[in-house]
Amino acid sequence: MNRIKILILSLLFFHFSFPKDHSFHSDFGLEWCYFVGHIESDTGNVYGYELSFFRLKFSDGSDWNPEVYPVHFAISDFSSKKYRNSQAIKRTIGGIAGFSEKAIFSGTYRLEIISKDKFHIQAQSKSKDLSLDLELEGNGKILVHGKDGLSIKSNRNPNIFSYYYSYPRLKTKGNLFVNGKREIIVSGNSWMDHEWSEKNSKSIPTLARGETGWDWICLSDNSGGDYVFFRFRESGGLTPEIFGTYRNPEGNTTTWKEPGQIQMETVGSFWKSPATKIEYPLHWNIKYPGGEWNVFPIFNEQEFDGSKTTSTIYWEGGVEAIDPIQKKSAKGYLELKGYKKPKEWWEF
Repeated sequence: MNRIKILILSLLFFHFSFPKDHSFHSDFGLEWCYFVGHIESDTGNVYGYELSFFRLKFSDGSDWNPEVYPVHFAISDFSSKKYRNSQAIKRTIGGIAGFSEKAIFSGTYRLEIISKDKFHIQAQSKSKDLSLDLELEGNGKILVHGKDGLSIKSNRNPNIFSYYYSYPRLKTKGNLFVNGKREIIVSGNSWMDHEWSEKNSKSIPTLARGETGWDWICLSDNSGGDYVFFRFRESGGLTPEIFGTYRNPEGNTTTWKEPGQIQMETVGSFWKSPATKIEYPLHWNIKYPGGEWNVFPIFNEQEFDGSKTTSTIYWEGGVEAIDPIQKKSAKGYLELKGYKKPKEWWEF
């Protein structure tokens, strides 16, 4: 039995345990836990937000394994179509970053794990004019992806994987400070995504290595269904691989992992970022067994330049969707990673 088969078989015996697994995992080298949501203030303004906690562990084969804790934070003002973001990266030195079973923190950014179904998130930008303080409460229905949480990202390379679960429909209240004013958040829904991978995997392909990218969409529809669609892109002109998870209003989960089950296509022209000149496909048509989604951004300018912390530039923002077949609507978030800035004319 080869090394890859041994690795896969060993991974299948992992089982989630909450609330413990809401926190980070010291045995793994790459991990992220993030929250996105659509929220509304007492003044009627509607916002989207992203708060992402990362953990990167570098191993040189010795006993010294330094860790860094980047954070990405953004608020999208859907009412005025304005976008603000902030980022930070801290080390464990001096106790300014780290994690425990009850918390993940990095500088002025913090996730408190109150219980299996309750969270408290706080974010304070360096400039102090952008902040967030939210309490989140779930309904007990965590959404597990793949086989018992083992999410294979590529059928061609099954050793490219993560442990992956989501927590949709977290009821959200609190406050935020943006555009020079404080807003009291009285309602909204947040979506938590948590993934970790890369355990002793220097010599095999992983999510963080190579010329890879992905298109990820989470949607919660108005009838109680939750969806994740994931389009994994590898270099070399290979056909993207598409995976999906659906949980219906009754709580039954369906996983789509075979080629052709989902069609996920871009629609229309790409949007070109005026800041980075990167072009992103912001409009999508997704066909899945039994339905179809037309996905579009609430507004275009929701690009995150994380060059200073994670060396990535990506688009992540609030979207809405219409199902023309079943006459349903949905709200969610779209993430587009791995789109590159075109070369300048003198570089060709």
